[in-house]
Amino acid sequence: MAVMELNRFRDALAAGTLSRRDFHAVLASVGAVTLTIPAAAAQTFPIEVFTWPGYDAVALRAGFDETHGAEPSFLLYADNDEAYDKVAAGFRPTLVQPTNHMLGRWRDAGLLKPIDTSRLANHADILPALRDIPALQDGDETFGVPFAWGNSSIIYRKDLLPEGADDQSWNVLWDAELAGRIAQRDSMDAVVLNAAMVLGIDDPYTMGEADLERVREKLMEQRELLAFYWTGRSELEQALVTGEVIAAYGWNASLASLKRRDIDVGFMVPREGVLTWVDCTCLVADGPGDEEEAYDYIDAGLSAEAGAYLINTFGYGAANAGAFETVAPARLADLGMEDPQGLLAASRFFGAWDPRTRETAVRMFEEIKAGF
Repeated sequence: MAVMELNRFRDALAAGTLSRRDFHAVLASVGAVTLTIPAAAAQTFPIEVFTWPGYDAVALRAGFDETHGAEPSFLLYADNDEAYDKVAAGFRPTLVQPTNHMLGRWRDAGLLKPIDTSRLANHADILPALRDIPALQDGDETFGVPFAWGNSSIIYRKDLLPEGADDQSWNVLWDAELAGRIAQRDSMDAVVLNAAMVLGIDDPYTMGEADLERVREKLMEQRELLAFYWTGRSELEQALVTGEVIAAYGWNASLASLKRRDIDVGFMVPREGVLTWVDCTCLVADGPGDEEEAYDYIDAGLSAEAGAYLINTFGYGAANAGAFETVAPARLADLGMEDPQGLLAASRFFGAWDPRTRETAVRMFEEIKAGF
């Protein structure tokens, strides 16, 4: 790099007009690994967001890039455990977006700092049921702001379900009339929670030996009725298309996919509760970047525009109540979200497992699948 070009590069960096992407591109172009730059320049980098694939879409931060003259820096993770482990090991992004049942773990480890919701113009538009999730609060302090949510329930073929088998209950996945035509997700969280709800166990996340044994017996009963445990959406959806499966544990996105193919499917609201997850935006303790930018990013994600994109593109629920008013009713019907407030009122939000209960439940599920 010529001396003049290097001087211009340093001036741009110090002035804050060079994005992190441009910074690394310039270094790569000259094979550079390190560069001595003014100390103050470190403060000009955009905020860093540690999040799920897809959440880095520009439409999910409406107006942010234009306002701040740069896009955030993103690092993506595959699951909640990966995100937690990386930050617990010392990585410090500005923001992270874990699922609600993980927030207590993050907070207890001192990895999050409180959020002043009065600095968020769109906070008042969040659906009340999401604002009131206990996991987001610790006393008077807020540690997570709802961003996206979705449901797990029973997808079923309306045209193939035997008469009288449309009882709005997780019990449908134990209906002997449907033997060989039921599919369950290959996930401890799914199968154990379903069984616990059917058995009326109030807090499955802290079950003792007696309740775990009841769940084991219930799952062994279900295993004999299943066509298979599914591991991917495409596997489940194809079985519902062909009619190999009549009822299954599934998600809003699969419901919408099947409806687009003109398959006559429904999405139950079981009396025991719909299982619901919520991805939240959190401030990381000692995270880098400008705090005002971090709050602007959170607020942009809470906008009705970002929420509508989330619904239309991903099939997830938005935190902003007004977002649903801007989405076509047919799209909401495809997702089973015509009445988001009613759906959330009927929800049982995923919770945090007691480590000993989880360890036992995981081992138990593996044994049941193996035929023990």
